Amino acid sequence: MKFSIITPSFNQADFIEETLKSVVSQKVDLEYLIQDGGSTDGSIAIIKKYADKYPKIISYVSHKDNGQVDAINQGIKRSKGDIIAYLNSDDYYLPESLSKVERYFQNHPDCLWLVGDCQVSDPKLSWTFALKHLMPIQLFPKLLYLFNWINQPSVFLRRDLVDKVGDFNSKYHYAFDYDYWLRCLKFARPYRLHKPLSVFRIQPNSKGNTSYQKQFAEDAIIIREYTHNHLALWLHRLGQFITEKNYQKLK
Repeated sequence: MKFSIITPSFNQADFIEETLKSVVSQKVDLEYLIQDGGSTDGSIAIIKKYADKYPKIISYVSHKDNGQVDAINQGIKRSKGDIIAYLNSDDYYLPESLSKVERYFQNHPDCLWLVGDCQVSDPKLSWTFALKHLMPIQLFPKLLYLFNWINQPSVFLRRDLVDKVGDFNSKYHYAFDYDYWLRCLKFARPYRLHKPLSVFRIQPNSKGNTSYQKQFAEDAIIIREYTHNHLALWLHRLGQFITEKNYQKLK
């Protein structure tokens, strides 16, 4: 079983080395595809250092692209693995994470996509991640219509599913992953692995820190494309309102 891990990157020299280390240290068969958007901050030197050290694992390109979604889609097109995931250039995997994912897929051949637990670098926000872990989306996948209970860095997709679902939708900039999960639901329910696999980093320039309001607004647009159930839409708005108010208090 081969993994394809894709990292979209642009000017993340302060964080990308930890991301790189967390991937190349995994003890599985993998290819690591880095899609850099033409960084000018020293990121390329860091990426090249690791690519030279791990030439059989790391493949990178650096050129102007149309943003994060375009970079991920380009990486998917280059990928050859059986399991596909993307890891942003300021997030990182925990030790042995991919080995745990590999064992799960081997033991569950019907699983087309797997959602693991995810930690967050800001302790003040850990309650939101813990709450997401409690949601039994594997039993009741339509809970995803009420809120995006999935932490993206801990999601792994079989190639068969990616081939069916297609590219991430480039018309979205903040909640494109939520749109993708809802599209995945058309083909298969998610499976859950209640083990921490990754860390979502909150840093001054991250979307999770600067653009959560825009993400919630885009979430609301997306969910209306997948359900017209008035109760589901009302509960979705309520969940967003509560979460946003709590975010504002913590910042």
